[in-house]
Amino acid sequence: MLVDLRIRIDARKSVASPFLLLGAADDAALHSRCAQHFAESQLVGVAEPRRRTGLQQAGKIKVAYLSGDFCRHAIGSLTAGLFEQHDRSRFEVVGISYSPDDQSDIRARILKGFDHFYDVRSQDDAHVADLIRNLGVDIAVDLAGYTTGARSEILARRPAPIQVNYLGYPGTMGADFIDYILADPTILPFSQEPFFSEKIVHLPDCYQVNDGARMRPSLSSGALRPGCPSMASSSAVSIKITKSRA
Repeated sequence: MLVDLRIRIDARKSVASPFLLLGAADDAALHSRCAQHFAESQLVGVAEPRRRTGLQQAGKIKVAYLSGDFCRHAIGSLTAGLFEQHDRSRFEVVGISYSPDDQSDIRARILKGFDHFYDVRSQDDAHVADLIRNLGVDIAVDLAGYTTGARSEILARRPAPIQVNYLGYPGTMGADFIDYILADPTILPFSQEPFFSEKIVHLPDCYQVNDGARMRPSLSSGALRPGCPSMASSSAVSIKITKSRA
């Protein structure tokens, strides 16, 4: 099956999902070709208006985060603290959400973490792109990539001068409308840059942001005690995965 898929991708006869291919093949060149073909095929006819070519000359840098997961979801749980931690003397932080409103506590916290929050579920991609452009956003950060429910067509319209792929999809978009991908030396070494349409930017230590306010299991509960079954099981799985990839 994989051999046939590879042949079809190379012949440009198959529009495979780059997200699904991540779990099927460990071939950076194949992923790059798949993403490029997917972007070309799925974004046909998306008009790209004249883009702003630089950041605003005065005032704070305006950063917009786009996601369909501003709810009780892994992305929501990881990023809630991120939005709160921006230096408000330098940045204005905007949320562009096409996420369901699940009325959860994490969604309420996410909303409070933004200076401005826009629920765009009922708006089409062209209108959302216009919104971002009219807000004067300097940096647009896509937290979804090619994951389920993503709306790549919004940034394909180039509403911001700098557009970034981060967190949800650590693979190439294969498209010229994403300028950078945020990663780290482990998840994405610079040696992989020839297979990425984006420029790779390494964050310190680990690319995956986390929530410092999240409650951690107590050591006294035994869940994290060295030598307990849960740790042994995790270690065994880790070793098995590592050997299978070697």
